[in-house]
Amino acid sequence: MTAYIEFNGIRSDSLGLRIYNDMTHESTGYDVETVVVPGRHGELLLSNNRLKAVNKSFPFRLLSEKNVTEQQIKISEWLNVEGYKPLLLSWEKDFEYRAAFISTFEIKEILSNFGKLKVDFLVHPIKYYKDGLKMRSINNGETLIGKGNVPAQPIIKIVGSGNCELSINGRLTKLRDIQGGITLDMQSNTIYHGTQGAWDKFVRSPESVKPYLDTSNNVIRWTGNFKVEIEPHWGVKV
Repeated sequence: MTAYIEFNGIRSDSLGLRIYNDMTHESTGYDVETVVVPGRHGELLLSNNRLKAVNKSFPFRLLSEKNVTEQQIKISEWLNVEGYKPLLLSWEKDFEYRAAFISTFEIKEILSNFGKLKVDFLVHPIKYYKDGLKMRSINNGETLIGKGNVPAQPIIKIVGSGNCELSINGRLTKLRDIQGGITLDMQSNTIYHGTQGAWDKFVRSPESVKPYLDTSNNVIRWTGNFKVEIEPHWGVKV
């Protein structure tokens, strides 16, 4: 089977693009600043507590019944979309990347219907297990078995009214005066109900933290008469 990528829901091979074996990919690392301190050997390392985005480069051959100029327009429409979009690789069936095309491309024309080009993406430093991108209901006291090698930032939907203490492996997230429901979206670092922000429902205290999932087992409990759904977003460092 011919290898392909799928970006923003469109497969590369549907545009006449064929990957050939000359790919180069970076691996992510922690964002660390080095500081020189007079009188101290070496450098002081200051962590920004985040992983850096990486570049992924895909070399293609263009084989199309249409001429290169016409196909270049379609390829440009495919790539030039704003923001991060899903990126799937045919040889990594279990994962979904998040990628943005922020550069330009040039097709080196060989014949009127053949060409070469390289497509560069800026890629989010975590690739996600596809089976962790689905919302699922959980029972109070249930254990979710973790995956990946980084703590997961889930999307949690809580349906009901009143005060709630959500516990994940003993870490408490305290919520007050919920009116019908609330969503804790740790992917975008937002809390909302419907179209309205709901950060005022989050109790800010040393005992109340934003929820995350461990790569090991996760025991999840909550107080109050609520139904809870979780989209885990298990991931692996790119």
